[in-house]
Amino acid sequence: MVVLCLIFFLCFKVNLVTTEEKRLLLNDPDVLVNRLNNVENIVAILNATVRQLTTENKQQAATNQQQEKTIQLQQSSIQQQQMSIQQQNTSIQRHQTLIQQQQVLIKQQEQTVKQLQGSIISIQKFGATYIRWGRKQCPNNGTELVYSGYAGGGYYGESGSAAEYVCLPPDPNYVKTSGPDGAFMYGGEFDTNFFASDSDNEDVPCALCRATQATSVIMIPGKNTCYSDWKEEYHGYLASGGHTEASASAFVCVDINPEYIIGGVDERYGKLFYNVLTKCGSLKCPPYKANYPLTCVVCSR
Repeated sequence: MVVLCLIFFLCFKVNLVTTEEKRLLLNDPDVLVNRLNNVENIVAILNATVRQLTTENKQQAATNQQQEKTIQLQQSSIQQQQMSIQQQNTSIQRHQTLIQQQQVLIKQQEQTVKQLQGSIISIQKFGATYIRWGRKQCPNNGTELVYSGYAGGGYYGESGSAAEYVCLPPDPNYVKTSGPDGAFMYGGEFDTNFFASDSDNEDVPCALCRATQATSVIMIPGKNTCYSDWKEEYHGYLASGGHTEASASAFVCVDINPEYIIGGVDERYGKLFYNVLTKCGSLKCPPYKANYPLTCVVCSR
């Protein structure tokens, strides 16, 4: 459009001559040549302008194409980013759902932990107790010592004495200072060297123990190991009072490695401890053997 306007202007300018000039142009060859040269110059300028504009148009077209490609790439990138955002939103929603599920699970686990803690506290309040005869301490197996004391019972030669052995605490409490002499409590004493090479006449200690992880405790005569699913607390030899003595007695399990009460070596008698032998007859032999000392074991579960 610019080129056409320029041509029209130049042509109009060439025609702007007076009649005298027309005659002059017809009669003056120099003027005619000069005019022709001017026209040629103008044409050359126009051609150059056209070429420049054509080049610029091509460059602009190339630029436009490049920009269109850039726009297409950007649009594609935007679409990909939008898809990525959608995927991320979906992933966030999934994670939020998982977090909610985990929060619910954590609450359930916290409740379970509280219940277990309550159960542990309940178990700790229970447990099972037993007496370890011949020792001052409890086994080092999760068992707690209630107290360490002295073995005692009725006098071996008195027919009315109580039968059972008892474990007396080291810190008795008295209320009255006197009373009728209807019954008596004596200390316990080994009356043989069977339990150890120097056990004769030694006073017997005891320990009251609590198995914190158990609800049942048994003493098994004739065994020195526990049955399956039972835990050993200690083992040793079965003991009781003498069979010729007037006082009744009971069977207890004396530890395999007995201790003694300090200063108790004097022969004072009292509640006596003897080893126990098997006698065949109504007791089946085998599996038992005549005159063999019986072992024992204390087990918990």
